[in-house]
Amino acid sequence: MAPGPAPTAKLWFVVFLAYLALGGTVQLLPASLGSRFGSSTAFIGLAVGIAFGATALCRPIAGWASDAGAGKQVVVLGAVLTSAGAIGQALAVAEWQVLAARIVMGAGEAAVFSGALPWVLHRAPKERRGSISGIFGMSMWSGLAAGPLIVGLALHAGERLAWVSVAFLGLASAGVAIATPRAGAIDLPHLRMRSLWPRRVGAPAVLFGLAAYGYGTISAVLVLYLSERVGGAHLGLTVFAAAFLVARAAGSRAVDRYGAHAVAVGTLVVEAAGFAVLITASGVVGALTGVALVGAGCSLAFPATVGITLARAGDRSPGVAVAAVTSFWDAGVLAAGVAGGLLVVLVDYEAAFVAALLASLLALVAAIVLRRARSEG
Repeated sequence: MAPGPAPTAKLWFVVFLAYLALGGTVQLLPASLGSRFGSSTAFIGLAVGIAFGATALCRPIAGWASDAGAGKQVVVLGAVLTSAGAIGQALAVAEWQVLAARIVMGAGEAAVFSGALPWVLHRAPKERRGSISGIFGMSMWSGLAAGPLIVGLALHAGERLAWVSVAFLGLASAGVAIATPRAGAIDLPHLRMRSLWPRRVGAPAVLFGLAAYGYGTISAVLVLYLSERVGGAHLGLTVFAAAFLVARAAGSRAVDRYGAHAVAVGTLVVEAAGFAVLITASGVVGALTGVALVGAGCSLAFPATVGITLARAGDRSPGVAVAAVTSFWDAGVLAAGVAGGLLVVLVDYEAAFVAALLASLLALVAAIVLRRARSEG
């Protein structure tokens, strides 16, 4: 009997809840580390980014297991780890313990999203995988957008309640995942390194990692930059996320309509323009305008890269292919968190934004090269 449709709505909600937790920590962690440990900007950037490093390492394994029918088990485990990581951050009494908890949370987020997406893609029409991945990916970004707002409200009642809220969101994600019908029969093949890296995904992976550097810079230093320079710290991440979600909702179908390569070029032009505005901004309106452009520019990088990846990798193991490429997004965010924090300490905030602009331009060059290669092929 052919498998029925994926429980997409439930899986969307599972991912949304898990990323509410992660988004909440992006807002909560900088101030929490400063008040509890007197952490430096460089350490805060590392703490934010290291979760994405763990995610990068775990995504291909999650995608491989989900391709083999273990999607439900992977997603449930990921949601539990997300909650455990939040509890670890709340109870940490030393900086190294925060880093360890961030690694646990990052592994959990990898399992949730990269376990759920293959579950959906395997049962999606091939010609609609680009737009479907874009719409499903909004679960992650909706969580990252709304998480800071929820935690911000909880903070009015104290930091302890804010951390409890983050942990509860992870547990709620696990609960919905447990109630979701299983993915199908499990048939795990022998795990080999080459099983986690399909052919011809290297180029889109590099493109995606460079595009991710911009988001990593925003997540690591934007709140501190706005707090210390121009104001509007409570609006920065919300403006970024709102622009991202509007552009993603409006433009996801453009990948199937106009082609993934064309969309990748266009979205990276907008991202680079946003950082150019942010670098030259002298007030809160200019800075938030640049943030909005970066958010809109980052928005379609994921569905465009998925379209490019699946076209190059073929139909075999789409979950592994997408997870392997997405791991470079996490690596880019980690690199930006570490480098951005160091640049702020050693130079200034503008230097961190210049580095992000250069990464966006390199990603744009990679997208143009891939587009020309496809045309010539």
